[in-house]
Amino acid sequence: MDFVKKFEQTLRKKHQALKTELGKIEHLIDAFEKGAKRAAKVGGSRLSAAARKKISLAQKARWAKTKKK
Repeated sequence: MDFVKKFEQTLRKKHQALKTELGKIEHLIDAFEKGAKRAAKVGGSRLSAAARKKISLAQKARWAKTKKK
């Protein structure tokens, strides 16, 4: 009878360890899925260096104009 109890305890410990491991794997999968969705949205809105410079110069001109007043 003692052997059966030890075997049951061993199985329960193994079951708990597997549940913990499965939870970690599911968490990683969710993180990858969220990252893939986020990366897909970012792709189309990038500006060229020339466009960024043009915007920067326009903003600096607006700041200078408001600073004059």
